[in-house]
Amino acid sequence: MSREGGILSKSECLIDFLYICTLNKTIIKLQLYSNMATYNIIGDIHGRTCWKELVQDDFVNIFVGDYLDPYEDIPYELLMENLRDIIAYKKEHPATVLLYGNHDMHYFVEKERSSRYDSLHAELIKLFFDDSKHLFDGVAYAIGDEMLVTHAGVTREWYENKFGEYKGEKPSQVAQNINQLWAENKFEFTFKANVTQTLDFYGESPTHSPMWIRPWVLALYNLFENTAFKQVFGHTQVEDLTTINDNLIDVDCLGTITKSFQTTL
Repeated sequence: MSREGGILSKSECLIDFLYICTLNKTIIKLQLYSNMATYNIIGDIHGRTCWKELVQDDFVNIFVGDYLDPYEDIPYELLMENLRDIIAYKKEHPATVLLYGNHDMHYFVEKERSSRYDSLHAELIKLFFDDSKHLFDGVAYAIGDEMLVTHAGVTREWYENKFGEYKGEKPSQVAQNINQLWAENKFEFTFKANVTQTLDFYGESPTHSPMWIRPWVLALYNLFENTAFKQVFGHTQVEDLTTINDNLIDVDCLGTITKSFQTTL
């Protein structure tokens, strides 16, 4: 190796070697960062338009479901316009993830009814969901092998009732199992199919599905208890993003604050 026709000294060789190593480390780091993505998880919509302030075009935006059945007095036409806008955003940004919630499911799963069910427009809503089903991503989504996103969360009791003993499967495998069951038999996710407590009218049986379980019950029967995995969900309103037991995150806060949960992996 030479420089300007001369021979490099040992110290000069060492400097060049260290420079090349530093450069290679920088390249490797850049490659790692280029493979990372930011996931933006948005809580229950219920006709609200504030999701438009939360989506980021360069993020993977994940909606946890419940697009209709508002708490406020929102006309049907505006509700559907908002849902069509969400669908249009998905078409424009295919990485967007649209999950179903119980307030979506009850329009196309027989004998399932949640509060504020719009019986007047139910047939039209069912047709809309039928026409758009190819744009939805089921009821579970895994962020790498670290997080599971569903509408309400997954208890060990429900999961083991459907799939047998939980043996530490990663979120990606859990999501695959759940979505396969959803594709085969949606009734397994209904309130009636999973309620086990006589006075349970709200989703407090630990055997409830990822459409119905309540967070205080999920905290006691978390599928991922004693693991490093986390669950992110909506379904039960909170005033702000709320973390329970360090590994459960409730994002159903749009009724009081326009905020989403973000993580980069």
